[in-house]
Amino acid sequence: MAKRYIDQFMWGYQDIFRSSLGTEISSVLKAIGFEGDPRVTLIGFQVAGEHAHSICIEQDEPRYTAADLEAVQKLADQKYAQDPDSRSFHSDQRMHDSFHASLRSRKRAEALEETLGALPGEENRVFFAWNSVRVGDYAVHIVVSVDRHALDAVPRIKTTKRDQFRIHPSLFHAVIWEALGLAARSLHLPEAGANLRVLGASPGEVARTATEAMMHALLYCVGYWFGNDAHLLMNSLSALPYEGREGSGRIVLAKSDNPALDVMVAISRPISARNMLAIRKILEASGPEADVLFNGENVYGLGLVKSDYDPEAESVFVVTFTSRGTWELSHAGLALLTVKDGIPTLPTYVLDEHYLADLIERLFPDGDKNVILEAARAAGEHRHGAMLVISADAAGEAQRLSPQCWSVQPARPSPKLIMQLTDMDGAVLLDPNGRCHAIGVILDGTARGEGDPARGSRLNNAVRYLGSEVPPAIVVVYSADGGIDILPRMHPRKRKEEVRDAVATFLELAANRPLNFESAYRAWDVVKSLAFYLSQAECDSLNQAREALEEYRMASSGMSVGEILLKPDPAMNESYWV
Repeated sequence: MAKRYIDQFMWGYQDIFRSSLGTEISSVLKAIGFEGDPRVTLIGFQVAGEHAHSICIEQDEPRYTAADLEAVQKLADQKYAQDPDSRSFHSDQRMHDSFHASLRSRKRAEALEETLGALPGEENRVFFAWNSVRVGDYAVHIVVSVDRHALDAVPRIKTTKRDQFRIHPSLFHAVIWEALGLAARSLHLPEAGANLRVLGASPGEVARTATEAMMHALLYCVGYWFGNDAHLLMNSLSALPYEGREGSGRIVLAKSDNPALDVMVAISRPISARNMLAIRKILEASGPEADVLFNGENVYGLGLVKSDYDPEAESVFVVTFTSRGTWELSHAGLALLTVKDGIPTLPTYVLDEHYLADLIERLFPDGDKNVILEAARAAGEHRHGAMLVISADAAGEAQRLSPQCWSVQPARPSPKLIMQLTDMDGAVLLDPNGRCHAIGVILDGTARGEGDPARGSRLNNAVRYLGSEVPPAIVVVYSADGGIDILPRMHPRKRKEEVRDAVATFLELAANRPLNFESAYRAWDVVKSLAFYLSQAECDSLNQAREALEEYRMASSGMSVGEILLKPDPAMNESYWV
């Protein structure tokens, strides 16, 4: 059996610590709905003793070298000298030393983020580094990187600091910061990584604690410095019925003197945040004409955010209660996070316009994409669920379905009219150029073992309809609980080069001896994610390479990992290539 050997040695369990942390952070980010290929790296700077390496890097595959990081300490020293806090003084010597040691560590972490992000080939990654923790003779930084494009898609505000306080601009940032803090704490333990658990908390616990920190930080933006339990209040209000009715309405988080507010009703004795029943009762008074106003400590009235509010100020936030146990935090109309039954996620109740536009291009190449997107947005303003059907033969379908709908003279409705039409039961039927052919449409179709029994009739009717022999069509389903589905569900189009490169990368890594198992398995995961696009020949080559990889692992370590063989998908055709 092969021996474990660590070339750049900091402590005995460093590779297990990094690998375990990588798995846990992936699980945490998946729990909030983020898929961005997270990678964990440990970087240690020698601070004592005599060692062969003054900079040690623990990584899953060779990406960075000590030479890449030689200028980090100099850059960190420059950042420290430029920071106004470097000139601060504390009368207590221990506090003074601790403060400046922490500041220097923070600046080195920032220097690492900047240096790693500037390396060739890393321009599509974003790096997050925690302050160093002393482990043996090294000051060790935990670094997590994610895909830049995935992070760019995360809704966020711009503020990252307010009066020396850190602001988490998104749920992702709050979660990654919470996870890094927990991981750094575990570095203080003897033999960190030996028990295969690093964070010491479940993905749900990490996400909930991060949400608490994010809400607390956003109250700094509002101008209130002592709010600790705002997220608990929102969870309770969303779950607490009032005379049998579920929670609904909106709460505006803002100070009473914020000029962006129009306070219509000022409460003489503001209601404390601790008086949940009273706040739940006054929530019933909120509606289109006025929202409940809350400053982080008290409910002080009813009012609205003025139309001329400057979003750049980022001083007013809104909590919307959408259904029992569900609330959404937003800023200037941008949803930042959704919490359902106490479980926070990135917003899921958002129309995927990119996917809808792609479907329109594929199914209706001569259609008016912008008009259809505008209609889909308008349908999303429903009050109790809605459905929009775009058919290549809308006129024919309107006649065929007319016993169960009202066929109309083809005309392009305004967005406001579409909002009004979706208030009735049934779908609105459009052609690819946005002209309406029928309203109140009840879709037909034969059950074919598809659909989802956990979902409502709108989605399942749409699935049955598309599963029948009907002209090419797109169905946008808005469920009453806030979920959005765009049907049919088709695999995205890919570049042939992307798939071929992924196959070649795995075949090359699997053939290397000695074999870097972690790199090879990561490459295999990429290939599996592209399984739909693989040909028979590619599947055969990949399966043979995987089998040889496992034989080598069994011979070298006495263990192997089972895997289902890849096979081509009969639904794959040339239309899926870009």
